[in-house]
Amino acid sequence: MSKTKKKGKVIKWVIIVFVLLFIAGAVFYVKNMGGSTEPKLICDSAPVKKQDLTQYVSFTGAVSGKNSVSVTGDPTLKVQKLNVKKGDSVKKGDILCVFDSTSLEEEFNSLSDSNSKAQGAQNYTHGINQRNLENARRDKASALAKAQRDIDDAYSKRDKAYDDYNNKVNKYNEINRNIDTVYAEMIESESEDEAKAKEAEYESLRAQAAALSTEIDMEHEQLSAYDDAITAAKRAYEDIEKSSDNLIQNAQDVIDQEQYTNTDTSASDRLKKLSEQIEKCTVTAPMDGIITSLSITEGSVPMTADIMTISDASSLIVTGLVNEVDILNVKENQKAEITTTATGDEIISGKVKRVERISTGGSAETAGGYTVEISVDEPEKLLIGMNASAKIVLDEVSDVLSVPYDSIHKDDNDESYVWLATDNQNGSYRVSKVVVKPGFEGDYYTEITSGSLKPNDIVLTGGYSLTEGDMVELYTSEEE
Repeated sequence: MSKTKKKGKVIKWVIIVFVLLFIAGAVFYVKNMGGSTEPKLICDSAPVKKQDLTQYVSFTGAVSGKNSVSVTGDPTLKVQKLNVKKGDSVKKGDILCVFDSTSLEEEFNSLSDSNSKAQGAQNYTHGINQRNLENARRDKASALAKAQRDIDDAYSKRDKAYDDYNNKVNKYNEINRNIDTVYAEMIESESEDEAKAKEAEYESLRAQAAALSTEIDMEHEQLSAYDDAITAAKRAYEDIEKSSDNLIQNAQDVIDQEQYTNTDTSASDRLKKLSEQIEKCTVTAPMDGIITSLSITEGSVPMTADIMTISDASSLIVTGLVNEVDILNVKENQKAEITTTATGDEIISGKVKRVERISTGGSAETAGGYTVEISVDEPEKLLIGMNASAKIVLDEVSDVLSVPYDSIHKDDNDESYVWLATDNQNGSYRVSKVVVKPGFEGDYYTEITSGSLKPNDIVLTGGYSLTEGDMVELYTSEEE
């Protein structure tokens, strides 16, 4: 073989070897510097963030009126007219429905007529009894007035008799004094004629005195009769007063007895009840609100007394069940966030208003829990009957460095760490282990209280079998 051919062959192999060495170097470089063409592991990732974190208790429930009232009706009567349907808005005092009150009105009219006649008879009897009482009182007054006049007349006659008697006694005494004077003059008369004249005057005076004495004695005997007449008149007055009072009391007793003989109030009670039933046949709204349930139809007889429910749409609540694990963390007045399908991503604020302390029960087939009510701050944005999701805020921190909870792992020494992904600027990332100390645990993110992480770093989420320096591709589930 010529030297020229050997030389050419050597050069060719040198070139081949050089190319192979170059390729091997390139492969080594790519593998170690981020340019490997081997298949890479695709990992989920998320950025490190500074944000507010919150701990929640979540549940689903239904929107209802905070204040609801059950409207009742007579379950024995037919619905004559129904003015509302489920979902209607009503105002307080609106006529909701009218029951057929025909049978009640007929019974009321019949009983009222009978009761009126009975009452008329009672009133007539009472009128007679009242008149007898008034007559007895009037007769008493008249009889006592006459008896008093008799007493006054007896006193007047007695006083006159005593005056006459005293006057005659005075006159008798005066005549006796004159007799003594005339007798002395008769004795001292100087002439017979004068003596005879005085004797005649003397005898005349004696005759007058004798006659007057007889009258005085007779009238004296009669004076006691006048006193007796006064006593009799007074006794008559007392007797009349007593008998009149008895008559008055008897008449009053008859009237008083009426309240015991007329004790049957069944008719009046029935009339009152019928009147109330007739009035209730026109059912009105007790408050403003929305008809949320309706169990009657026009022309039918209700199955129960509860015929419909009105809920106050101006004040709404979300009611749902919180499980036993979380219920002890839920307190009244805690903040809440409410979302619905109808309102999309909009968060409506609320507050825990009531926590029932009794479980609803439940079984393997049926979920139980404790009923929680949340008031809605903006009720105009929701409607009664909507399904809602609620998050009750248990605790929160502000502006802290955080990572997704599934990016934190534990090593054999029970130290927490994350996989930090560093961009190689060629679509691949080199991972490195960063030891961290977790803090407050939010709904999805967890606070990092120490470590070399900073905002916008990329960490891997989920569990992967990795080693320090591995190259990966990222699927970013959240925008950086």
